[in-house]
Amino acid sequence: MASRRPARVPASARRLAGARSTASAWPLARALVRRLARAAAWLSLLTPVASPSSALGAPPGAGRWSDDEEEAVFDVPAPPTLPGLTRRDPTFTFEYTAAVIETEPASRAGGKAAFAWYSHGEMEMPLVARKWFVGVVHDSAAASVPGVARSIVLGSPEIYGRGVWSSARGLSSGGGFGVVVPVPRAVSHDQAEVLRTARVVRPWDETRFRDLTLSFRPWFDMRHITGPFIFQLRQGLDWSLVVRGLRSGERRTDIRAHTAFYFGYRLARPVGVGLELWEVYQLTEGLPDDRRATFAISPSVRFIFANVQPALSVLLPIATPLRGDVASYYAARLSVGFAFPTDEPPPARP
Repeated sequence: MASRRPARVPASARRLAGARSTASAWPLARALVRRLARAAAWLSLLTPVASPSSALGAPPGAGRWSDDEEEAVFDVPAPPTLPGLTRRDPTFTFEYTAAVIETEPASRAGGKAAFAWYSHGEMEMPLVARKWFVGVVHDSAAASVPGVARSIVLGSPEIYGRGVWSSARGLSSGGGFGVVVPVPRAVSHDQAEVLRTARVVRPWDETRFRDLTLSFRPWFDMRHITGPFIFQLRQGLDWSLVVRGLRSGERRTDIRAHTAFYFGYRLARPVGVGLELWEVYQLTEGLPDDRRATFAISPSVRFIFANVQPALSVLLPIATPLRGDVASYYAARLSVGFAFPTDEPPPARP
């Protein structure tokens, strides 16, 4: 059978069908245009985030940020123990701590209250404003333990360097490395027991009071600022090496981890409040598991003036004190931070 040729469609019919298909495709085209417009809008919002000029840490140059922007993003109140990450000027921080310590009933103190005093000094110098820093720390402690002795002990100095990357959107992150340089000193048996009692008040800095021990302290920092809220974290390790003859039951090396978290709220330009939480965990020391972790909290209030920032805080344990050496303690702290501006103050606003 011969194949039948398809019927020829009139030109008018073809034009009518084309018009109908065009009409049906027009809504799809409009929807596609709307989606492209929305995508372009999102890209325009994301562009400042990806732009290098807006993501760099410190203000890239004079005049790039207003004074209010610098204060809100970079010059926020520092926690009582952790540093202000994005400082512009050299700073010196002095801290004085007074503590009452409840000794263990089985100890030589017989459960009587002991008293301890700490002084902490830290000088930090920016190599590159708000980005690279070097610093030195020195501590001293005094304590009176009933039935044992009274003693004043100087800590070993710590030298450190740190760097930080910051975003104008409030996020900062970085890290540092410190070295505790051992200082030779003669410590009697009674003085060593006094020191074991007193060091529980600042467990995160206990490595500075170890006898002839070289310590390496790497850490990383993070901070996020959103509106009046401040969140800051520091986590690090202490690797210690005893550089003298070992005593009975002593290890040559020791590793411990420490973590600090700070939540702050800026009530007003000159006042900030916050809560600091510390954990110190003994990784290698021969201790029962229930004595390895040490927790402490520190509520605080800080006042912000031009070049001086005093802070008041208290220290309270919420778990076993350091290594279970004492039953409990509580302490009050006064911290004062001094800034030494190196640039001329900006001109007053009209």
